[in-house]
Amino acid sequence: MPAASANSPAQHFEEQVAGDVLDCGSATYTLTSGSIKIVIHEGESASGNTNFTGTVTTQHVVAVDEAGNVYSIRGTEWFGATSNAQQGTFQATFTGQLQVVAKGSGRVDNVKVVEHITFVNDNVKEFDFGTCVAP
Repeated sequence: MPAASANSPAQHFEEQVAGDVLDCGSATYTLTSGSIKIVIHEGESASGNTNFTGTVTTQHVVAVDEAGNVYSIRGTEWFGATSNAQQGTFQATFTGQLQVVAKGSGRVDNVKVVEHITFVNDNVKEFDFGTCVAP
């Protein structure tokens, strides 16, 4: 059996987002057009340790609110994790930075979240400073 490679090629995807909804509490934005690009990279060492990362970026995403006002959604989400097979530990991190932008007036809502999980001592930390729920 050949040794596992920590440098496997990244996988690239693109998904249309029309119909998805961004919940911002006092406002809901329905995505009407655009897409997200997703890049995933996975790896495993010969000793069984694993890692993966993923990046999601918006591509010309347009949304409307309940009143029909038009906005653009811009930003990136990133997530990643590692595991150590010998120690039985795992850690993962998620960050989301999305902006709801109105033409002529700038940002009106946002997703701004960071979450980190460490399965060594069941440690979970989450920071959410945005006005929207991360999709």
